[in-house]
Amino acid sequence: MNPIIGMVRYSVDAAFAKDHPDKIYNLWENPYFEERLAMFKGITLKSFEQQTNSNFVLLVYHSNAMPEEKKQIFIELEKIYPFMRNIFISGAKMLVPEDLLQKRMFTFRIDNDDGVPANFIDRLMEIYQRNDGCYDNVAFTIPRIRKIARIDEHRYQTDCSIFPSNAIGLAYLSVDGENIMNCGNHRLVPYHYRTLFLEGIGGLQVIHGTNVANGFKKVYDKKSELQIFEEEQMIDVLHSEGYAAVDLKSIPILANPY
Repeated sequence: MNPIIGMVRYSVDAAFAKDHPDKIYNLWENPYFEERLAMFKGITLKSFEQQTNSNFVLLVYHSNAMPEEKKQIFIELEKIYPFMRNIFISGAKMLVPEDLLQKRMFTFRIDNDDGVPANFIDRLMEIYQRNDGCYDNVAFTIPRIRKIARIDEHRYQTDCSIFPSNAIGLAYLSVDGENIMNCGNHRLVPYHYRTLFLEGIGGLQVIHGTNVANGFKKVYDKKSELQIFEEEQMIDVLHSEGYAAVDLKSIPILANPY
């Protein structure tokens, strides 16, 4: 049984939505649906497809209200990516299916437009295999992230910054049945749970205009500087930082990146 379980809130009501009424979109209509699906396939799934450790499952949660033709798209994706499993629910509570529940369980969360380095699962597995109780009921996050936006056909704006409340890959090693999505607002997890901040590269956060609360203005490391790269340069930067070969063309062009 896979001890590492990822959780993606793809089309489920989120508690923070009421705080961002200007960023609430009809999940089933275009261009929002097509753009988000393209990033999910080109960024998120690509980054997990190329993990150096395949001993994990990625649970993708959807609302039962999703139209049938849209559900079928994800059912077909599940056939392509053996690590992916769709969960259709009513309401907003995201639970781990009974057949995956374990006494000692390591869950992580990621948005449906973000990516992780190719060794992400390996890093979690190293922690999980330290079975001495030191890390039980502990949250883990890697605060260093890379932000990226596509600003025209071939150029990308980016920075590498420190984001202490990073939700990309935020993980929780539990021995009491709790999963990371039960831990509440990711920004508050370090205040409510024992949390370890790990060194190294954390996650790839894509800025594309329909993020709920993400942008280049929210830079917590004052030393970070925005850079603009041609596509090949951007690919080289991501490769040097250990990210998988994602599809940068899947990111919609952002008209006002600043």
